[in-house]
Amino acid sequence: MRTNAVIWHDRSSKIALIILWVARILFKPLLSLWPSNDFGIALLGRLSWLVDKLTRPPRAVHVTQTELGGVPGERIISPKPVDDPLEAATILYFHGGGFIFCGPSTHRQLCVQLALDSGAPVYSMDYRQVPAVPIAGSVQDAMNAYVALLEVAEDPTRIVVGGDSAGGYLAAKVAEIAARRGIQRPAAVIGYSPLLNLDLETHDPAYMAKDAYLPIKALGKIRPRWFAGEEAIEGEMNPVDADPSLFPPMFMCAAEYELTRPDVEIMTERLASAGRSVETHLWRGQIHAWPVLARAIPEAMELIGSSTRFARRVVTAVDDDKSA
Repeated sequence: MRTNAVIWHDRSSKIALIILWVARILFKPLLSLWPSNDFGIALLGRLSWLVDKLTRPPRAVHVTQTELGGVPGERIISPKPVDDPLEAATILYFHGGGFIFCGPSTHRQLCVQLALDSGAPVYSMDYRQVPAVPIAGSVQDAMNAYVALLEVAEDPTRIVVGGDSAGGYLAAKVAEIAARRGIQRPAAVIGYSPLLNLDLETHDPAYMAKDAYLPIKALGKIRPRWFAGEEAIEGEMNPVDADPSLFPPMFMCAAEYELTRPDVEIMTERLASAGRSVETHLWRGQIHAWPVLARAIPEAMELIGSSTRFARRVVTAVDDDKSA
């Protein structure tokens, strides 16, 4: 399968626009002032605990605690029988949060919707983050989880790796490192506003300042914590700089104004120029990583559906190649 498409979406629902302006007026100033020390990070880390306490377990799916390669997480299974190419697939998901906060609980609704749309089991991983480890440790956890999944997945050739923001970085790194190591590559990568470049300050500061709720100065404060210690990130530090031939088919999205959009577009162009399959959706009136708001805004549900349809086409193409 070869798809080289950038799709623009101009329509935004009223609820999405409300969320956009609430983020711009309330959350962005708050994040700008938030302390980047251990205390501030620890407070953010309590968000996952709070969400877990305040939300009810989803009824439409079966959620169990699990671990892959020593990395804890959740396994989400949809009881709905699905007779399509994704039935034997597995989705490995990494949450976003700037490598400092969030977890499976904050991204549960998104992963539940992925399970319902695909019919595939979804593994949502609780990888280590700052200050416990720098980004290199998060990458190591992601790879340990992927290697372990290769052993237990129903079909290791049908593993789809996904993530949003920092989790999108990890998903891209898993694909890159798997190719470098010469092990089974993921069938596809899904990146919702993926962070593909850790050097965001290289982009136009006037554009970067337009992100609805992520202040570029706050990221600049936390950035030294990403690289604490001497452990180097395996492979390229920035996935956008890696050899495009290392990547499987990729599905990506970005909001019109957000920090990750420049590199999503650069990555799309490089993949397409190298003849790789890529589908990218750019959407006006959204905030960074809006698919996390699954069931809250229609655009999130639409994009999740588009990503699972992309994965379905990829798996179908692999099956056609096998039978040819």
